[in-house]
Amino acid sequence: MGLTEADAKALVNEGVLSADYDEHKEAIEFYDKALKIIETSETYLNKGISLVELEKYEDAVTCYDKAATIDTNDSLIWYNRGVALTQLEKFDDALSSYEKAIEVSPGYADAWYNKAELLKHKGQDVEAETCFAKVKELEGE
Repeated sequence: MGLTEADAKALVNEGVLSADYDEHKEAIEFYDKALKIIETSETYLNKGISLVELEKYEDAVTCYDKAATIDTNDSLIWYNRGVALTQLEKFDDALSSYEKAIEVSPGYADAWYNKAELLKHKGQDVEAETCFAKVKELEGE
């Protein structure tokens, strides 16, 4: 008998537990096993997060890209893609990812904040201040 979607979900849960204990290599092994059963955006997202923790940013971006082909409307995918791209100093691509996260979830304060930081880094201070103001508004400050 073959493995089922329920088996894949159990493997993802094991991966998340491993990641919670900073066992990211082990977590990735669980995610890879789950992906052999069924490819889900959640599994690719979680694998990407663990890859970032291991500073494997290019591999993480690949996972986020695969996740986004499955679910284009998950702001967490786009946000985390932006984080990985920022680490790779691919600032324009990172900015696009944060903008997509905001498009999907306009109230995503962390995405607004990271967008502001990137704009500030690029010398676009007026645009950055607008984003920082949005963060304050969203956080009720």
